Amino acid sequence: MEKVLQLDESLFWWINQHHSPALDWTMWFLSNKISWILVLLSVYLIVTIIHDRKSWFWVLTGIALCFLLADQVSNNVIKDGVMRLRPCHALENVRMFHTNKGGLYGFVSSHAANSFAIAMFLSLMYGGKKKIIVNNKKSDTWLRCMGSGYKAPWIPYFMFVWAAVVGYSRPYLGKHYLGDVVCGAILGIGIGAAVYFVILKIRAFIVSKSSE
Repeated sequence: MEKVLQLDESLFWWINQHHSPALDWTMWFLSNKISWILVLLSVYLIVTIIHDRKSWFWVLTGIALCFLLADQVSNNVIKDGVMRLRPCHALENVRMFHTNKGGLYGFVSSHAANSFAIAMFLSLMYGGKKKIIVNNKKSDTWLRCMGSGYKAPWIPYFMFVWAAVVGYSRPYLGKHYLGDVVCGAILGIGIGAAVYFVILKIRAFIVSKSSE
């Protein structure tokens, strides 16, 4: 375990100390709430509102649940349980760019958990190719619970690259170790998948009841 922590600290220093003026502002912007709003609003308008209006409520609900669960679990369960100090609290000469130290504990990264949860949810919702539906009652129920069935193959690439860069911004800005980010990403992926499948089951149940 000691070697893992030493490696984590070494990787943190490498990321934190390799910087440039352009990257400074880019990483700061991507960690800022306004960038999240712009990214999610753009995807929501381009994909859901234009191509899949039947799912507007479910997509909003899914994104909100991803935020709520990832944030609460990472902050109120794991951080308070593990109590690992943020690098900016534990180490000296950490480089921080236009940000404060924040709370004492950093494991796991809430930014990583939130961004990867949403990336996973939207990737499951819209990633891949549109499935061919056989005309029978069971497949008709599946199609109706999936809304329009619209698929956008670029969504997983875009969302996971966005989430990964958001995660990278955390050690870059001195707020988290890389291990905090990786574990936060794993948590977020699990939450995003769980939210998607729960919503899918609820929609399928509603559709099946309305067909009776």
